[in-house]
Amino acid sequence: MISRAKLAQLGIVLPDPPAPRGEYVPAVVHDGVVYVSGQLSREGNLTITGPVTASTSQDELKRAGRACVLRALSAIDQAVGLENVSRFLFLRGFVFAEPGFQDFARVLDEASKVLVEIYGEQGLHARSVAGVAGLPSNGLLEIELTAVIAPPYAGTGGA
Repeated sequence: MISRAKLAQLGIVLPDPPAPRGEYVPAVVHDGVVYVSGQLSREGNLTITGPVTASTSQDELKRAGRACVLRALSAIDQAVGLENVSRFLFLRGFVFAEPGFQDFARVLDEASKVLVEIYGEQGLHARSVAGVAGLPSNGLLEIELTAVIAPPYAGTGGA
């Protein structure tokens, strides 16, 4: 579990919870699991754009991964509170990349690192990543995140 003090210690400030841009909710809780809708690589109203190429800097990949994860954590915080997350189960990533690019794992590694930086062992997760021909707003990266909620939290439904 994470505390506000730990976030502050790491110099992390969560963005405002993401507003849906369609007919869905940012997160759904069911049977002790929170499922976070896709979160694009956005910092405020600015989108970190793709496509990823072999020359895209590691700093740009880090920014994109961090932005996605912090947006997802903000959605979780709004739904159930970060303090109620006991571990992360799954991270799915979609990378907008130029044709021929194959190093998708390197892009998603940056998002994985943020979860481990904040949550330690509880941030370790299974994952998958795929290259795509495009994302909304030409975003570089989009992630979906699944986490377990610690008992006794028993929320169900949308958040």
